[in-house]
Amino acid sequence: MKKDNIKILIMDGAMGTELIRHGVELPLPMWSGDANLTHPETIYQIHKDNIDAGADILTTNTFRTTPRTYSKSGLSDTDSINRAYDSLNTAVALAKRASGKETLIAGSIAPLEDCYSPELFPGSPAAENEFTQLSEWLFSAGADIILYETMGCLEEIKAATFAVRSINIPCWVSLILKDKDHLLDGSDLKDVIEYLSINDVDRILINCTLVTILNDAIELILETWTGPWGVYPNTGVTMPSKDGKIKEMIPDNDFSISIKNYIGLGASVVGACCGSTAKTIQLIKNISKD
Repeated sequence: MKKDNIKILIMDGAMGTELIRHGVELPLPMWSGDANLTHPETIYQIHKDNIDAGADILTTNTFRTTPRTYSKSGLSDTDSINRAYDSLNTAVALAKRASGKETLIAGSIAPLEDCYSPELFPGSPAAENEFTQLSEWLFSAGADIILYETMGCLEEIKAATFAVRSINIPCWVSLILKDKDHLLDGSDLKDVIEYLSINDVDRILINCTLVTILNDAIELILETWTGPWGVYPNTGVTMPSKDGKIKEMIPDNDFSISIKNYIGLGASVVGACCGSTAKTIQLIKNISKD
């Protein structure tokens, strides 16, 4: 049973694995970043399916829409900036087009290199500059929230929160965990939460993490964080490969039990990450009504 007086917001499901399911090829390092320009109607339809399933929050398809990523694909610095800017603005426009009257648009910003390889963090000076640029673009495009997601490196989190301080927009930070006590880079989860609690972060979440890890990490969140929090775990039994493949999915009944537990403990944002579909969001929506 959900805690009294907590308004539960349903976050949308995965974008990358859904694009793959729709037959869109997502070669690395670009991944889903250019799909806003090459497959806009597919992006729109995925957003619309999530809205129809009951999502209150749409996450923009900007996880890899960065000048850094475009430059790795072979474009010049100028062309990388221009292409990233066009794709990012298109991503926000597609989310807005699919949204309902009360929908929140979360502008997604991911780790600058590889979300599964925190050791590739490019350093604070570069990260602060790039995160500032991306945050300003998303704010100008009309995002309601800056969502730093799948963040597994404490130093990168510090750069991200520094970058958004000068922008008048809510900042959510979503973490990816190595185990119940640590981020992927080995940082102590308690230290990370304590840092976020004094650095103007409006909400913390955990995403792209297995429910088997997340279930055990919630206790520490409840002990350390006093603000609103949320979760959107993967729906696979194991983590996806770097190209988005998931070998085995969690049975709906087992996933439902975990979602009910998060809501009962006070999660105010609940959704799903890699492997999820609009059917997953419908399942979560139904659970949230209980």
